Amino acid sequence: MEAWDEFYKLWHHLMSSPNEHAFQERQSRFETKYLPNHLNEVGYVRSTWLDPYKGKLVKAWVDQHRHFGNTATSRVEGIHALLKSYLQKSTLDLFEAWRAMKQALLNQLSDLKSNQARQQVRVPVELSGPLYSVVRGWVSHEALRKVEEQRRLIEKNDPPPSPTCTGMFTKSHGLPCVHELMALQQNNGVLLLEHFHSHWHLQRDGEPQILLEPRQRLESRAETFQASRTPQQSTRREPSAFELVEKPRKAPSKCSKCGVIGHSRVSRACPLRFEELLNAGGGGGVESTPLPVAQTSQVVAAIPSSPMATDQHPVETAESEIGDLPGPMRSLLRDVSVSPEPVSYLQQVSKNPSPCSAEPEAEPGESQSVKPAAQELRYDSPQAIYSRYVAARNEWFSAQPAGSIKTNQQYRRAMGLPLRYDKQSYDWCLDYKQMNKKCSLPAGTRDWTKEEMMAYLDWSKAEDERVEAKVLEEIGSNPMGSTRRGVKDIWKGIEEDSRAQEAIYLVEDTIENCIVVQP
Repeated sequence: MEAWDEFYKLWHHLMSSPNEHAFQERQSRFETKYLPNHLNEVGYVRSTWLDPYKGKLVKAWVDQHRHFGNTATSRVEGIHALLKSYLQKSTLDLFEAWRAMKQALLNQLSDLKSNQARQQVRVPVELSGPLYSVVRGWVSHEALRKVEEQRRLIEKNDPPPSPTCTGMFTKSHGLPCVHELMALQQNNGVLLLEHFHSHWHLQRDGEPQILLEPRQRLESRAETFQASRTPQQSTRREPSAFELVEKPRKAPSKCSKCGVIGHSRVSRACPLRFEELLNAGGGGGVESTPLPVAQTSQVVAAIPSSPMATDQHPVETAESEIGDLPGPMRSLLRDVSVSPEPVSYLQQVSKNPSPCSAEPEAEPGESQSVKPAAQELRYDSPQAIYSRYVAARNEWFSAQPAGSIKTNQQYRRAMGLPLRYDKQSYDWCLDYKQMNKKCSLPAGTRDWTKEEMMAYLDWSKAEDERVEAKVLEEIGSNPMGSTRRGVKDIWKGIEEDSRAQEAIYLVEDTIENCIVVQP
């Protein structure tokens, strides 16, 4: 409860900022207090209230307009409660409701007139000074009491009134401020009716303008008949029934901050939504904790400890892994040529574009575990599939001429991939047997993006076509060999195929992540 009271006090202190400089200072103090431990809360206050509505909430901007001291909705709520007290119940018909509302308005008007008559003949004790001798009976007591509060500020010494007049009080209330009253007292002057806005006058000049209903244009029967016989000038085809039912499909939005397709920069799914609050120094020098950003580094190779190790241990193919594979796969992997010369590996940092496979960077001085990328993620995991998709797309981008359009849709169109999938396909890939409903992160979970789901559907379709082609090839080479295969034999074939694919992707990642240095 104490934490809430402190936040409530800071919030109202921020709302009562007298000028823009004070607002910036108090906002910085507010963000220093609650960043980085309450990043989402501070981001919500900034993006939902302060940035779009500070001109309607903060005193520095509200006092730029003449509001006569009414900065809340209490007066409207009071009138609403008064009408409800006259209506009594909600089952009145239109005639009875109008009679109740009319009686409420007549009583309000009667009270107003009697109040104005009392203020014209009575003089409060605090307003009996010579300063108000001319305007008594012409200006409401509420306005004179507000001016009296300003006059008492002249005698205040802790702190004394500011010598510079900003004009905010006169602009917002339509009343003379403390500086104008000080000049009147020094010259033994009095307040005149011109010092007060007409809103405060008990008797206003002129009559209120009567609002008339707009005149209706009555069309004759001949004009109506002629208009109905006039054919339509447009030649545009009327939409069919299915076109009226189906909504037009739009391309998925792309975030301008993290670059992921599927959400916008103000969406809650964006991991960089409130990053500027930490980078802009709003935390007052507080060291910010890194966000789970998509572009985190992962070490996939290491430099040998000494040159002697390079000379004595040349790079060799993982023969133990190849020996367990079927014959065609062994021959395929042995075709990968490795230089017999001494090879040195350079430490390469590959930026993973998928937020799901992001890992926090190691602090300076900490030992980093060096593991192959294939040991971290399986080849058929959604994170690895999306990483290969982005790598292939970036390679296609780099091969395009300078100045050409390089978008994800252009890449998919060039590769012959579907530009969109239906809702049933997206629901299928979110099953727990496929991608799962949520993407697991070190800091929690999030929803999959459309681009990640499309990459998984592309891979699944290509994998199904590969398996079907392999089955057709086996049936064509040995038609009678697959007629008596049991469940155990089928699962064994699936296991061998999975290991073969894992080895292929492992060798491809090894070739891509190493640099051969010729002597």
